[in-house]
Amino acid sequence: MPKSKLLLLTVRNLVPRMGLDNLIYAFKKISGIAPDIHLIIGGEGQLEHKLNALVKDLSIENSVTFTGYINDKELPEYYQMADIFVLPTKELEGFGLVTLEAMASGIPVLGTPVGGIKEIIERFDHGFLFKDTSPEAMVDLIIESYRKIKQNPSWYENVSKRCRQFVEENYSWERNVDSLEKLFFNFKEIPYT
Repeated sequence: MPKSKLLLLTVRNLVPRMGLDNLIYAFKKISGIAPDIHLIIGGEGQLEHKLNALVKDLSIENSVTFTGYINDKELPEYYQMADIFVLPTKELEGFGLVTLEAMASGIPVLGTPVGGIKEIIERFDHGFLFKDTSPEAMVDLIIESYRKIKQNPSWYENVSKRCRQFVEENYSWERNVDSLEKLFFNFKEIPYT
C-alpha cells in the first residue's frame, strides 16, 4: 500500500452487530470524495463473504482490503501503518480494548456512540464520536478528519500524542492497580442484616 494513501483501519469480528456494512456503504461515498483513502478491514466471521460481495457490488474493491484474522503479533504493525482507526459498531459493544490499543499506538479512533466506545472516546474528545451509527454520520466525520489531516499535519501530530498520553494517564496498569488498591483500602465492612 503506498503511503500516499490515508489508511483507515478497523479490526472486528465480521458479524452483524459490528456495523461493517454501514462502514462499507459510507466508504463508497468517502472514496468518491477522497480517492486517496484506503480502508483495511481485519477480522473473520460469518459475514466475510457478504461483506466482500458488498464491496464488489459497490465497485470499491480497489480501495478496500480484507486481511482476514490479524494475530496479536502482527496487530501492532497494522496500528503503525494506519492513520485513523474506525469502530462502526451498531450495538452491544463492551469495554473495547481495541479502542485503547489503537489510541496507545497514537492513532485517533472514530467510533459510534455505542457502549464502551462512547465511554472511552467521550472521555478523550467527543468530537471523535459519530453522531449515530448511520453511514451518513460516518461519512461526515471521516471526511472532516481526512481534511484536517491533509490540511494541517501538525493537528494530526498533536492528536496522535494526545491519544497516547490519554491512555497512559487513564488506562495504564499502574493507574488501574492504584485505583483498585484505593477501593480495597477504603472498603468498610458492611454489616449483614
